[in-house]
Amino acid sequence: MTFIDTAARMSNAALDAAASWRDDVASTSLQRAPVADGVGRMFDAIQRADAAAGKAVDAAGKPDKAGGRELVATEDSVDVGGHRDAYELRLYREADGTYTLELHMKIEFNFEDGANGLDWTPEEKQAFMEDYVREVESAWDGHSFTTDDGREVTLDIQLEVSEQESGFMGRVRDFMDPSENYNINVLRIPEGDFHRSSVGPGNVSHLDSEDNRAVPKGASMSQVGTAHEFGHMIGLPDEYHPGHAHESDTDSIMNSGMEVRERHLDLVEDWVENNS
Repeated sequence: MTFIDTAARMSNAALDAAASWRDDVASTSLQRAPVADGVGRMFDAIQRADAAAGKAVDAAGKPDKAGGRELVATEDSVDVGGHRDAYELRLYREADGTYTLELHMKIEFNFEDGANGLDWTPEEKQAFMEDYVREVESAWDGHSFTTDDGREVTLDIQLEVSEQESGFMGRVRDFMDPSENYNINVLRIPEGDFHRSSVGPGNVSHLDSEDNRAVPKGASMSQVGTAHEFGHMIGLPDEYHPGHAHESDTDSIMNSGMEVRERHLDLVEDWVENNS
């Protein structure tokens, strides 16, 4: 893990003051998207879910529970925190009686070359996407919560990432097939440099080529920017604002650290309790 000189970065609080235009107020509840938004992927989602569960069906087309896993609930287009169609959720009951909640998110990356000939190479693009998946899953995957009725549920983060096709035809294909949940623009910057990262409206995120690196920001551990921004992508607000209830919890991943707290899973816990 590469660490960046603290002088090259600003604290989250300072960054917030420098970019007051950003609206980080996120909803604390999940809403079902209009049917039209998700209909293009509905049947594919059902097929993928059955394949992932290893389920068989009987002659009447009903799920065969003998396979060990049972799909309890699914929603292929979840609206949260001002973001439409942010991700898909699938809740499974495992053979041992525990539950797994899969969060599926499809992401397309658009790599933007930097100034003065600082261009992305194909190898750098691939490495960034691989590092992104590793850092996000390392931070968020595998956390558990217990529902009010005593069910133990483990969060399983599943990301599907690809590079957006460049050029005019790439933009046309992207317009005709908007199946991704998020588009992420990644600016190439010099190593150790800084560029403001954010998750804005329209399910578009802005990162830079240094955001997969851990950076000291005043907590007891360094923070990886991509892991923090992913929290916004699943509907969570910043916690470092002056006066925020958790402003002093600097180790929180939505503040300046990397710790995922129980409160960060409340959104998906509410979904489980409301849908099963």
